[in-house]
Amino acid sequence: MLIDLGDESNHYMLMANYYEHTSTEKANKRWYLANIYIHKVVNLFFDAGSINLGVRLNPDNHHQIEEIKIPFGQIYQIRKNKIGGIFDDEDNIYVELSKFNLPTFN
Repeated sequence: MLIDLGDESNHYMLMANYYEHTSTEKANKRWYLANIYIHKVVNLFFDAGSINLGVRLNPDNHHQIEEIKIPFGQIYQIRKNKIGGIFDDEDNIYVELSKFNLPTFN
C-alpha cells in the first residue's frame, strides 16, 4: 500500500473509528466514523502507531489540505480500486470488522 499511495491511478477508501486533526487550528479534534477517500496524497508519513497524511476533506475547496492522523488500531477497512467513485466488496484489501466501534456520547 505504501508504494501504491504514490501512484495517482490508485484510489482508496479508508474506514476508521476516528481520525484526529493535526493542523494547528484544529489540533487534536476528532472526527468519528471516518470514511476517508484517499487519492493524490500529500505529506504522508507513518510513526509507530499511526498513519499521518494530508487529505482534501472540504468538497467545496479542493485545494484545501487538512493534516490528519489515524491510529492503526482504529482502522477497520481499506478498499482500493483504479476508478474511484463507488467502492464495493471486491475492492477490499483489508477488513477487520471486530475493530469497528461506535463512539459513546454522553
